Amino acid sequence: MVSQKAIGSLAGVATLACVGAGVWAVPQMVAANNLEEQAQPRYATHSPISPQPPQVSSTTNAQVLAQALDDIFKDFKGTVSARVEDPATGEVLYSRNDAEPRTPASNLKFLIDYTVLRTFSPTDTFTTSTVLEGETITLVAGGDTLLSTGVSDPQSIVGRAGLQTLAQDTINALTAQGGSGTYEVNLDTSAFSGPSANPKWSQEDTASGFVSDVHPIALYSHSIPANGAPTENRYDNAADSAHRAFIDALNALAPQDTSFTTGDNTPASPDAQQLSTVESAPVYEQSAYMMQISDNLLAETLGRASALKSGKEGSIDGAISHVEEVLTHDGFTTQGLTLKDLCGLLPTNKVTNQLITEIITSMMQNEHGTAHGLDSLPIAGGTGTLTSRFDDPDESGAQGYVRAKTGTLNDVLSLSGYAVTPGEQVLVFSIITNDVDNTSQAKNTLDRAAALIAGRR
Repeated sequence: MVSQKAIGSLAGVATLACVGAGVWAVPQMVAANNLEEQAQPRYATHSPISPQPPQVSSTTNAQVLAQALDDIFKDFKGTVSARVEDPATGEVLYSRNDAEPRTPASNLKFLIDYTVLRTFSPTDTFTTSTVLEGETITLVAGGDTLLSTGVSDPQSIVGRAGLQTLAQDTINALTAQGGSGTYEVNLDTSAFSGPSANPKWSQEDTASGFVSDVHPIALYSHSIPANGAPTENRYDNAADSAHRAFIDALNALAPQDTSFTTGDNTPASPDAQQLSTVESAPVYEQSAYMMQISDNLLAETLGRASALKSGKEGSIDGAISHVEEVLTHDGFTTQGLTLKDLCGLLPTNKVTNQLITEIITSMMQNEHGTAHGLDSLPIAGGTGTLTSRFDDPDESGAQGYVRAKTGTLNDVLSLSGYAVTPGEQVLVFSIITNDVDNTSQAKNTLDRAAALIAGRR
């Protein structure tokens, strides 16, 4: 369930109101400085308002929109593909190379978010547990990579489950059965299989902290935290670091006649006695968090966890296969789709604007109960990766009226989401630029285009 504090945090970011009669709730205009002050993307979760399929309200003149967008893109140095559609009518208002496969950067995360929403139920969580066999305790990884070192916080996404709480509950269970002495503590990471890091990722990206080895257990999304939040500073081995932190917590809380030593990384025995468990934030909340801050490691983790949930191996190949099967099963246009990782870091990933807008429109229509995916999108000028965007005079009118996912690589920038016009028409859009030689110019081009689509430029 979404915590009341989390709901309150989102409500403070933007006032939500229904557009037209029964349209899905969208953010109304809020001053940019207020958005920045109140935004708390660490705790961004889903809207408490139930989404409804969009209804026809006012209409945007497709010819006028197309001419205006062409004017914005005509002098762009690089390649541009784009698509704008009305989810209420299915009308495509603008099409520019939208069926051509492009490198999407982090716009690829739409595919992971959708897959997560189709694979897990709203109440599903990841369980981290301890089990006992003889004098050996095993810390069993269950997919939660947002663990904290402290006490479980029921009002957070990062740290919903804390190792200090797990350690105290483990000691309580041992004490209750008269246990004492020295225990060896093993770690079981067998949930995931295959290479822990994508072999196609560059050493430069790994060294920069954009990605790292992927494990089914980690602190603060595979990172060394700052002020309790994930960073791009990585542990050498996130699973081993969580293992060591758990043992430290056990020894800090243990009675004088009990101690704990570091064991091996080995699967737990199926006959082992369960001692204690902690539960993560619901998986859909984790996916929302992933979209808000464009967390690469969390995208990779959720992709593998989705594969496991579907009965496949929790590996890179298993995850990619599961995403492709979900999209194909649900009837999306997947021609030209090429997946090489799950977070969008590899330039060899290829996606069309058409596929992205189809996914967003499907969420807008709440097909298969996926409308929650829209709640995770950053708000222009206010939250997540759009906090400092839409700041120029010809873009700022869209603040609060555009929600979109960003994507950035060295020569790729993308922006996909939806916009609300002055006539309260909701328009879905996807813009992908490749072969970019001026990142600043590309960002402004994307933001101006989105503001134009919203009719607020």
